[in-house]
Amino acid sequence: MRSLFLKIFLSFLLILLLVSTAVVLLTYFRDQEFPPLAHQDFARQAVAEYGREAIKAFEHSSNEEVDKFSGHLRERSGIYLLLFDHHGRPLTNRRVPRRIQHMVQRAMQTGEVVFPVMGNRNGFASAVVGAKGETYFVSILLPERPQAQNFVEGVTHGLLGWRLLLLLIITAGVCYALARSLTAPIGRLRQATRRFASGDLSTRIGDDVKGRNELAELSHDFDEMAEKIEGLVGGQKTLLRDISHELRSPLARLGIALELARQQEGGELQRKSLDRIGLEAERMNSMIGQLLNLTRLESREFEISFEEFDLRDLLACLVNDAAYEAKVRQCEVVLQAPTKVSFLGSQNLLAQAFENVIRNGVKYTAEGSLVSIKLWVEEEQIKVQIADAGIGVPDDALGKIFDPFFRVADARDRQSGGTGIGLAIAKQSIILHGGTISAYNQNDGGLLVDIVLPVNN
Repeated sequence: MRSLFLKIFLSFLLILLLVSTAVVLLTYFRDQEFPPLAHQDFARQAVAEYGREAIKAFEHSSNEEVDKFSGHLRERSGIYLLLFDHHGRPLTNRRVPRRIQHMVQRAMQTGEVVFPVMGNRNGFASAVVGAKGETYFVSILLPERPQAQNFVEGVTHGLLGWRLLLLLIITAGVCYALARSLTAPIGRLRQATRRFASGDLSTRIGDDVKGRNELAELSHDFDEMAEKIEGLVGGQKTLLRDISHELRSPLARLGIALELARQQEGGELQRKSLDRIGLEAERMNSMIGQLLNLTRLESREFEISFEEFDLRDLLACLVNDAAYEAKVRQCEVVLQAPTKVSFLGSQNLLAQAFENVIRNGVKYTAEGSLVSIKLWVEEEQIKVQIADAGIGVPDDALGKIFDPFFRVADARDRQSGGTGIGLAIAKQSIILHGGTISAYNQNDGGLLVDIVLPVNN
């Protein structure tokens, strides 16, 4: 059986049928079972109830009427009744079993309810006073087991008849609804999976599955997975488009410079054209190198060797290099840090990450301003803040500046030679060390990049 719905529904229905069958059989056998009547009062009441009916039939008619009453009683309930007068003579035209005659004689002697000494234990005899004040003796035998011909009638009687059938129909409907409620969301999830696999990455199922159960949570997990995959695929498409765009520009400039060089036989103009070709080729080589580096970081395709080093010394070296470049724009790069901050990680990756952020700050800070780098340890965290005095970035772009090839202003970034990959490499390097990186606009102007690394990574 391949259908989960049928498995659940038939399992519920089988349990229901088993329970119902057990109830029917137990109820039937309970109703057909007559345990020995150990209590004298209960036996006397039963004898009196049936006995008065038999005495009434005898006093109003004859032995034949008593036999007719006894026959009807035996057909209706399986109870065998015999009536005797006060001398112990049977008031019937039927043959009286010897054990019943003995029971009646003992009842006459003791005046109590008498049970048989052997044979059928489900019987008793006792004296009963009729409506005219005369004493009679009544003997009753109860059936030991249900009669086979009455089984169907007993099962279909009362609640065990059409009411039980109605109960089965109602509960079967409940089982169907319950099984359907479990399998319908799975069916919708299966359809959504097929649509997603066919290429429709916008497929979502969260709105189709209501409730707070496991299936609803599974649907939300599917939506979250689909959203992430759609974002990854979209990011790859954007990356390919941006790479094509970025490589097309230097290639076009290379073509123009090459054509100019061909038209010039020598001299200063040809040298400048060749220098331009070399510059664009170097930019393309740098861009491809950064792109390959970013791809390796994102895919975790290489092993990182961790070593213990001093973060302060690393930042001090990077600040000295950046300060040399900042002098061209009359800017200063200042480091504020404690004496030593030990860290276990990849020195090369972190050097590249910090360098990209620091150079980005030097590039966009205002002329004659200050780029500040702060390093300190706080609550089991190593924090590094790099702040410039530029114009900052729009608030809606703060979460995007670490994406590959993202530029706040294309013309300005291309003029400065930026490729839009440096901050993306910095982000992946920090993540590989278990840290976080984020950017904020300062109240007094400029961009603040906040880097947090765990202590004893």
